[in-house]
Amino acid sequence: MRPRFGKLVAMAALGAAFLAGTGLLAAPQAGAQSASDTFPDRPIRIIVPFPAGGSVDTVGRVVAHGLNQKWGQPVIVENRPGASTMIGSAAVAKASPDGYTLLVAVSNHTTNAALYSKVPYDALTDFAPITLLAQTPVVLFAYPGLPANTLKELVELARKKPGELNFGSAGVGSMTHLTAELLKLRAGIDITHVPYRGGTPAMNDLIAGHVPLQFATVAQGLSQYQAGQIKALGISSAARYPSMPDVPTFAEQGFDVVTTEWYGLLAPAGTPAPLIARLNAAVNESLKAPELRSRLSIIDVVGSTPQALDGFIRAESGRWQPLIHQLGLKAD
Repeated sequence: MRPRFGKLVAMAALGAAFLAGTGLLAAPQAGAQSASDTFPDRPIRIIVPFPAGGSVDTVGRVVAHGLNQKWGQPVIVENRPGASTMIGSAAVAKASPDGYTLLVAVSNHTTNAALYSKVPYDALTDFAPITLLAQTPVVLFAYPGLPANTLKELVELARKKPGELNFGSAGVGSMTHLTAELLKLRAGIDITHVPYRGGTPAMNDLIAGHVPLQFATVAQGLSQYQAGQIKALGISSAARYPSMPDVPTFAEQGFDVVTTEWYGLLAPAGTPAPLIARLNAAVNESLKAPELRSRLSIIDVVGSTPQALDGFIRAESGRWQPLIHQLGLKAD
């Protein structure tokens, strides 16, 4: 038996050597390489975990347009709102890591774990960062009839009437809400949170005078501010913001509050590095196009490496989750 087994081994070795010489053994590896090189060869789906029409949806569609222009493949934006972005995010976390299902994530991505008892994914390990798309600061808007025209005057008013002034936000744990809570801590004031299902209904109530204050992104309130329907008392950017240059920052008014609502592009964890690199290069290139930047003119278009976005997400998680626990905030 042994001599025959030895002959079989020898024959197999000779056969392998022949196949290697012809290049046939390398076919699987070459196929894997060509799959990366030819990506994409079918439609890409970008999941936006918000309803259509908002700023996150706009960012997603701008990215989709840029990728479509570059690759000629359909790039479909799918709106999957609900559960503080968790429905759409969970769909991406469970998707095949092949580069064809992507997620536009925002600040909720780093805060949901502290706000909800159950989150169907791990924000730090179940996703592969691609690039930071854009950022925008938070503005403290006020109803024109409020007897305070500066942040200092508002602080004085709030200290005289603790708990009596209400402010709206886009919801519990949103960046607009967390910015307000941070300002409350820095200024030592007590104002009452009125959470809304998004920034638009909150803005409608501010204009109508149903709430005297709202913390909102620039996009949510810029046109109303320019029309004189509301006033602005401060902004959370590190320096004055180009779209609202006459509005002083919180920091220059003496309150160390610098925050940003951010938009990042993610893929499912396990997406091969070559695909992440192709997506990163294509998206960052498209973000430089003047026609795309004009559509996002009121927010900061950024672009980054995957590593920079990963570090940013981890830093934001480390910054906000302890504050959420400290304040005892819960969304369920």
